[in-house]
Amino acid sequence: MSQLSDPTQRTILFLIADTGAGHRSAANAISNAIRLISQREQEAWLAQQPATGGELPPSSYRIEIVDVFEEYSRFPLREAVKLYGPTIRYNPKLFGEFFHRSNREGTVMAMTSLATPLIFNGLLKLFTTIQPDVVVSIHPMINFVTIRALRQLGLKIPFITVVTDLISVHFSWFAPGADAYIVPTEQAKQLYLSRKLDPRRVHMLGMPIDPKYTREVAPKEELRKKFGLSHDLPVVLLVGGGDGAGGLHAAVRAISQAHLPVQLLVVTGRNKKLYAQLQRTRARLHVPAQIFGFVHNMPELMHAADVIITKAGPGTICEALACNLPIILSGYVPGQEEGNIDYVVHNDVGVLALDAHTLTDALRRLIKPGSPELRRRLANASSISRPASSFDISHKILSFLPAPGQDSVWKRQGTRPVQYRMSGRIQSAIRIRRLHNHLPKTITRSSVVRRFSKTQDISNEASKPVRRLVRRNIKDRI
Repeated sequence: MSQLSDPTQRTILFLIADTGAGHRSAANAISNAIRLISQREQEAWLAQQPATGGELPPSSYRIEIVDVFEEYSRFPLREAVKLYGPTIRYNPKLFGEFFHRSNREGTVMAMTSLATPLIFNGLLKLFTTIQPDVVVSIHPMINFVTIRALRQLGLKIPFITVVTDLISVHFSWFAPGADAYIVPTEQAKQLYLSRKLDPRRVHMLGMPIDPKYTREVAPKEELRKKFGLSHDLPVVLLVGGGDGAGGLHAAVRAISQAHLPVQLLVVTGRNKKLYAQLQRTRARLHVPAQIFGFVHNMPELMHAADVIITKAGPGTICEALACNLPIILSGYVPGQEEGNIDYVVHNDVGVLALDAHTLTDALRRLIKPGSPELRRRLANASSISRPASSFDISHKILSFLPAPGQDSVWKRQGTRPVQYRMSGRIQSAIRIRRLHNHLPKTITRSSVVRRFSKTQDISNEASKPVRRLVRRNIKDRI
């Protein structure tokens, strides 16, 4: 539905990159919270409608989540981003070296200069197609170029950065010019302030996790019965993140060889190879174990467990804290997740165990009947968890939208043409599109001409009906 047919609709655009599962999970968490907020607003308005008379209805929200590198960047940038997954899996030290060397102003600005020609026009096309009322970035590497593209449009579109790293916040997260910076921890806020940026624009609202972590769940005994678990053995949940990384197989093997009196719930995520490997060897394990792939009922699994063993991903850590689980970290991504270890250890909600001996010793202390260490960590987890963080973040994002009854910035632009400084590629595409009907078929059928013709003409679209822009296929690459 376009904004012309529904004047109360507001469009929220989330910019992500599927480098791992964390960025999309954070965007989905905020999106789900916004939908719940919208539902409550509509229900409250309908309930009061007889008394309020002609009061305007609350805004409805159209949400778009776009992987900008995959859908709107060009080679070689689009392919380079895909190296993240294989690098952290097969050579994590190399990624750690890259993280530390790039975590400075000079390197970030150089990288931005190299990336801008490969994604800038794609961002212009994305914005003029979606016509967002607010843009939310949930990835560090797109912030500088996104701010440049928004300035190029000449429209006052709010831009918000939601930081999804707890402590090790990369320099590229805090690009000057954003309207708001949402950070998960006090340490991240202090790092922002050390950059001498506007202190009024930083908001410590927690890490976005799915709203389902705020819902009531069945008691632990019922959940264990549902999953076919024994009532007299502690339950250990092992999670490898969305990609199933983080020493998961080694942790399962260590617990099995130690013959610990526990039962396991193992979630391998999208790692199908690890899932198949564990299924083949499950019968030979010395502890009861159930193996899962990618799951959608993680809150139930967490509430059924007594301890979680996971890599140091910020999302899983905050989800575990929301479920009051003590944490054993079995792995981490160098550079990016090093600060998450400090967060867990400093707040005394867990430990780091990179070898089998440390892991099994930590687990023995936690599963001991009446364990004081377990009680202490449960109390600490309860004190620092923020299960409703996605609602707080959503309310902050919604506060930047036009009020009900107020026109969108795209509609306020009216028929006055928006002027863009376009690259030679965009200008060539516009010329070809305008001459397409006058050129011989032998030329128009050329692969080069067809490729240029796919680029959207945005030189005078503001003077045309907005409906035509909204119906464009947003996945059509430049």
